[in-house]
Amino acid sequence: MLLFLLILVYLVNGIKINNQFLQEPEDVETIIGSTLILHCRTEPLDENQVTWCKNDFCTLGKTRDLPFYPRYEIIGQAHQGEHHFKIVNVSLEDMGMYQCQIRAGARRAGSMSRKAKLTVLQIPTSLSLDSPIVLIENVLSFIVCRAQNAMPEAKLSWHLPKSISYLSKNDYALISDQSLRNSISNITFIPNRLYHGKLIQCQAHSSAIDIMNKTMITQQYIQTIFSPEINISLIGEQTENERINISCNVYCRPHLEKIKWFNGSSLLNLTDKNHFELLLTRYMHKNQIICQATNQVGIQNQSITLLINYKPIFIDNYGNQIKNYSVILVEEGESVEIQCLVDSYPSSYISWIFNQQTMLKNETSLKISNIQSTNHTGVYICSANHSIFGIFNRSIRVALKGPPEMISETTVNSIYVGQSILLVCSISTDIPIENIYWSREGHSRLNSNEKYEISENRSDELIEYKLLIKFILSSDEGDYICTGINQYGSSATKFQLRVINLKNYFIQRSFLYGSIFLGLFFCFILISFSLINHYRQKNDQRIRKKSSTTDETISSLAKQQENIQHDYQDETNSNIDQYLYHEQLINNHQRNNIFHSSQNDLFYFKDNIERFSTVV
Repeated sequence: MLLFLLILVYLVNGIKINNQFLQEPEDVETIIGSTLILHCRTEPLDENQVTWCKNDFCTLGKTRDLPFYPRYEIIGQAHQGEHHFKIVNVSLEDMGMYQCQIRAGARRAGSMSRKAKLTVLQIPTSLSLDSPIVLIENVLSFIVCRAQNAMPEAKLSWHLPKSISYLSKNDYALISDQSLRNSISNITFIPNRLYHGKLIQCQAHSSAIDIMNKTMITQQYIQTIFSPEINISLIGEQTENERINISCNVYCRPHLEKIKWFNGSSLLNLTDKNHFELLLTRYMHKNQIICQATNQVGIQNQSITLLINYKPIFIDNYGNQIKNYSVILVEEGESVEIQCLVDSYPSSYISWIFNQQTMLKNETSLKISNIQSTNHTGVYICSANHSIFGIFNRSIRVALKGPPEMISETTVNSIYVGQSILLVCSISTDIPIENIYWSREGHSRLNSNEKYEISENRSDELIEYKLLIKFILSSDEGDYICTGINQYGSSATKFQLRVINLKNYFIQRSFLYGSIFLGLFFCFILISFSLINHYRQKNDQRIRKKSSTTDETISSLAKQQENIQHDYQDETNSNIDQYLYHEQLINNHQRNNIFHSSQNDLFYFKDNIERFSTVV
């Protein structure tokens, strides 16, 4: 029994009252800088019996004003069990787990409320796009959006025009100072120039933004840059020795920095502008004129190939220009192949002509077999017919090996004493001439002096060797010989000089002028006789015409006579006789040719009764 009492007393002394919380704090989110109250309600207790713990640290203070934490305070009516925890100007350091604590007493057990999580929210301090947004056309590019210093981290979304599509989107967060978060989002795409000027937007989303009922959007316009785009144009006719204008039209972004021109790989230091003038030559045919444009993005080249129309020239196997006349020396009976290579654009049509007859067409070579002096030697013409410039010829002389060919024939020259004469000896240069000279038959060679002047003119085909003889005397009459020598022998041509003295000169001149005078005199006599005869014929014709007119007049008068006789039959016979007398007079006038002009008007009267007239 005693034992039972002891146990009962022990139990009674050991039992403590467990106080219950009428209201416990809840998890809460709040904006940085705001004022927050965490609620705690108990049964009425002494105000010093209830305190608050932060992150399991329960020594914030024994009094409700929490003097060591100026922004913290326990508020409410303690006697009514109100022990609310107030935080002023909430900051990030206030984040944590908070509990309301009832301290233990003599007959009271201590108690802890549930833990309430305090989350401090902060909208991003900045939302931005990496700027400027400059993208290179057709190059893999990124656009980055950044939200700085947010709690919790912001979620980022993109608003893009429908014409822009991206390849990928990547989002990630980084811890910043004091547990803040930085959010980053980037999109990857390959831009083109159509993206230029398009508006893109990046928007941040978070609970802090929603609580504050805000919208955070940043935006920028895209700048798409690209390397130069070149278009070369040519103005003018691409013909040899003509001038053309070449323009280089460049479109790029950003602006063009410089232009260079090249002819193939060679830099043309003509201009740094986007156009220049060029004088065309045949050697520029198929050259590439290159325009090189540079801007911040890069360097681009564009070329144009020149196709120049140029006239035909004749060339050798190595492309070197050759003369339009050449000589091929052969032995009699030998065969030879002659060649004609033509450089022109467009290509020329080639024909072979010999003795004015076309032998072969559209072939660059001609084979001549078994050459004979009479049938195969001579000038072969290679004719190049160009569609623009016309026909160009090259002469190839096929000649047999032998002494020089004298082009000049033997001639006879007459000259008067005291005059001068020039003799010209023409020699073919088919075979190189080793020596050439003038001489007189039966005399030695002639040299230039006061009497003789020797000169020469050379061309591709012949030599003109000239002898000028001054102040001709009778003693200068005779034969003058031009002699040419080559490796195969010599040839000569003779000029016969005939000198006429002054006496014969005057006789010949007198005979000549006299003959001319007599001829002119006889011509004058013949012309005079012709004119006189013509005049007489004209006069006879006029007289015959007048006679015919007179006969008609007489017939008319006779008819009038009959009428008069009928009307005046009562007239006396004397009147009739007188009328007959007048008629006879008219006939006499006709026979005597008295009507020689229109001025002869004859009027006859008989007692003023009647007038008769004849008009010629």
